[in-house]
Amino acid sequence: MKKLLLLSIIMLLVGCNSSTKKSGFARFSKNKIEFKNNTIVLTSDYEKMSPDEFKSRLDSLNDKPRFKKIALHELKKIEDKKVDFELFVDAKNVENYVFVYVCDFFQLDEHRAARVVQTLSDQKKDEANTQDVRYKRIHGRYFFTSTSKVVKLKYLKAYKKERKFQTEYIVASKKGGIGLLISNTKDIDFESSVKRFASK
Repeated sequence: MKKLLLLSIIMLLVGCNSSTKKSGFARFSKNKIEFKNNTIVLTSDYEKMSPDEFKSRLDSLNDKPRFKKIALHELKKIEDKKVDFELFVDAKNVENYVFVYVCDFFQLDEHRAARVVQTLSDQKKDEANTQDVRYKRIHGRYFFTSTSKVVKLKYLKAYKKERKFQTEYIVASKKGGIGLLISNTKDIDFESSVKRFASK
């Protein structure tokens, strides 16, 4: 019974319900990062890292070559965009990382947001075929705040018994476009933080 209660509490802390995530998120919010005059809050274990440092830390994933290859592919994809970006990595686990980057400004409405979600979804299908990894879409949605419009696409990535979560946000505001690519093992997608900075 105690194990069942503990499991229920853990599920509440990391569940998909945004109001639940706010209470769980507030407990961890200690690390504010600045990017292009935007403040984004990550958990306290995240630290800014250069691409070379990231590659060096990925070398420790000798027992997970598949996910190491995916992380390097994601880094290359961001670098190939030729835009300003910053990388933040969990000091305790290199599999948890966040790319924050400048992206094209999208004049989003429901129809355009649906097309963006579909485009991102198609890209993931193509990547899954080349990486031999299964991607299961958890959800793709569009929401807005008083100052911004946001597209969110979330996936479960799996290879054999290993699994990770990946979430991509595109935030369109009068200040321009900001993208976030979040990959981790904890199913924390920082939606509360994205909503906060998208509201400023």
